[in-house]
Amino acid sequence: MSPFRRLCALLAQPVPLATLVLAALCSNAASANDQQLPGIPQVLNFGPAPHAGPRYFKTAADRGRYLVTADFRGLSGDALSIRFHLEQAAARNSMQAFGVSQDELDVLRERCQATRGCNQQVFDQHLMRYYREHKLRLRSVPGQRSRLFVDIPEVVRHNRAHVLPVSAALRRLASERGHDAEDLFESAVALVQTGLAYRTPSAVESGRQTLGFYTPPRALEKGYGDCDTKSALLAAIVKNLDGPRLIGVRVPGHYLLGIARTPGDNDAYVEYRGESFVLLEAAGPAPRRPGSISEQTRTALATGQELRIDPMF
Repeated sequence: MSPFRRLCALLAQPVPLATLVLAALCSNAASANDQQLPGIPQVLNFGPAPHAGPRYFKTAADRGRYLVTADFRGLSGDALSIRFHLEQAAARNSMQAFGVSQDELDVLRERCQATRGCNQQVFDQHLMRYYREHKLRLRSVPGQRSRLFVDIPEVVRHNRAHVLPVSAALRRLASERGHDAEDLFESAVALVQTGLAYRTPSAVESGRQTLGFYTPPRALEKGYGDCDTKSALLAAIVKNLDGPRLIGVRVPGHYLLGIARTPGDNDAYVEYRGESFVLLEAAGPAPRRPGSISEQTRTALATGQELRIDPMF
């Protein structure tokens, strides 16, 4: 039995609720996208992302919008180009609805303390609700502090409408070239893999702890992202295209997608609830067809350690 077949038993487990203390919010971050309950680390300031080969740039347009142009190559090597408008407020508002603000946590604590019956358990309940509302989840790791991670399915659900202009532009491109549904899907994959640069997002945006993650409209505004940022963006685009069913697959230090389809002979895939999902690397920067994964990802999957499946349907 292949190691990928054996992964079918490693399904997403319920995340236990740990008792939280406010002091835990001052602990150090452990990694970019899956962190111990956060303090506010130093802001990382990135300039415009460089683009070798593919070009991705935006200009100010009317009515508070950007005009974005993306020139990139499809998975078959053909030159592709799309243009779309992006609401400037979409990126800003989506980031305000995401992540952790120390000021908001202080207000949360003060409100609890001002009410009768406030104790640590009650405050923990308020804190858990705050995390859920801001697209974060909590998990406990034996022997370690509880850790926050991005709830990518929720991010996708709340932001897919913001990337409708991208999906529409890809549909127009497919229509102009006589492409079928698979060609359309591959164009979306190529746009995210190679049209946007690979770069780690800032750890803090406007005073908010982001866990090194950008929401889909923010990634489009910036023109770059890392593995989980790009995976969320691609998932949001594909959902607007009525594409295949998706899962997110988290392995230590990396995030990728799975698409519901019958795997080919050499395709890497996992099984989830009796269904095969061919693995898809959204990160780039090299183009990869569904089923082709890096050696690092293959090794991480073969160990089966800390595998998490995030259904997006």
